[in-house]
Amino acid sequence: MERSVHLSEKGMRLERFLRIHFPRLPAAAVLLKQGRLTVDGRRARALDPLAPGQIVRIADAAPRAVIGGGAGSGPTSPSEADRARLAVMTLFEDADLLVLDKPSGLPVHAGSRTGDDLDRLLAKFVDAEGARPVLVHRLDKDTSGLLVAARTPREAARLGKAFASRAVEKTYVALVEGVPEPSAGTIRRALKKIDTPRGGRMVAVPDDEPGALPAETAWRLLDVRDDGRAALVALAPHTGRQHQLRAHMSELGHPILGDRLYGQAGSAPRLMLHALRLVLPRAVGAPLILETPWPSDFGPRPSDL
Repeated sequence: MERSVHLSEKGMRLERFLRIHFPRLPAAAVLLKQGRLTVDGRRARALDPLAPGQIVRIADAAPRAVIGGGAGSGPTSPSEADRARLAVMTLFEDADLLVLDKPSGLPVHAGSRTGDDLDRLLAKFVDAEGARPVLVHRLDKDTSGLLVAARTPREAARLGKAFASRAVEKTYVALVEGVPEPSAGTIRRALKKIDTPRGGRMVAVPDDEPGALPAETAWRLLDVRDDGRAALVALAPHTGRQHQLRAHMSELGHPILGDRLYGQAGSAPRLMLHALRLVLPRAVGAPLILETPWPSDFGPRPSDL
């Protein structure tokens, strides 16, 4: 089977492309290990960004059970503890969507060395037709807040394109070092991933540097905290690059508290970044506005948010 990369999916990582378009198949890392996954006829890596017009092809394999995450993924039926865990995170659900409030510290996908991730949990919730909730975007392990999963392959494809084409409005809140000046603005700095012993980080680079990904973030000061040593800000990413908000706030000189990669270790008990609100376009009708309860460790909620 194969699929062409749409213009709206420019820059989307291969692993996410597969989750959206082939949600019932094993993860990209598994397919790559099996030698079944190629991009334009060549081997690729799960985190490779895709370009419009590229052909993602998956070769057939011998029949085997893959529902629920593929071989080695563990039981496909959720336990009572699994159901209770998912219920605590669930903010909204209908026939198309499952909307979650992810806690900080829970990885979204495998690869965090913890043996526990949200995608593995969702893989146990397979319906009578063999479909399971599929995450259509992601958050960093230490970022808390809104995550959306689609219940059907059709909805996963629709929402995947909506996120890729920037049709989804996102609002994050963060506690940062110092007080940004001016009190509102937009940073447009391309980002590029560089390898590190711990998996890599994003750095700001000139727009024309090879491998540079355009990135844009709007910020707004909400409140001054700790006698000016910290501030609460609202962040609106206009692009969806890995670590974008963390890298951009560090580039502005106001890293997010608790950010061990882009800021200072020990500045907060955890990464103080929370996905607060999403405005999702629906297939029919008005957009759906979703919001988490205010995170208690962020202090009082400003009245103008």
